[in-house]
Amino acid sequence: MGIDREDSKRAGKAIATMAALMLLAGCMTHQPRGIDAYQTSGIDQWLATADADKVVNAMSAKGLMPATIDCRFADTTPGQVAYLSKFTWRRAPANTRYHWEIGDPTYLASDEVKANRVGLRRVFAKATRDAATGQKVGCSIWAG
Repeated sequence: MGIDREDSKRAGKAIATMAALMLLAGCMTHQPRGIDAYQTSGIDQWLATADADKVVNAMSAKGLMPATIDCRFADTTPGQVAYLSKFTWRRAPANTRYHWEIGDPTYLASDEVKANRVGLRRVFAKATRDAATGQKVGCSIWAG
């Protein structure tokens, strides 16, 4: 008994197939469940509010909604209200409404009341403080 020519060909094809699958598997990256790999045009792109509105609308058209939001000051000059934000995304469940905001904590607290009145609940929030000026900014996502 030995290996005949046909068995050798099958073994060679099986090895080639396994090698191709392993190569493909090595090129794949893991994404947390429900998070889409799309991140605007860069993985850590900070967006001004007007640009963030455009990106959120474009992502919404693709069936995605913000999963998380990060926020910071673009300008810490007292009296200025320039903020930056960045998002991660997830598939929007059917018939889901959502709203996001960025601003000072008092503004977000009033927005929280408004969101609750229309049946939205906070699903993500973050706050940060500028060490130099002591100013605070927060950002939240509500969904329902």
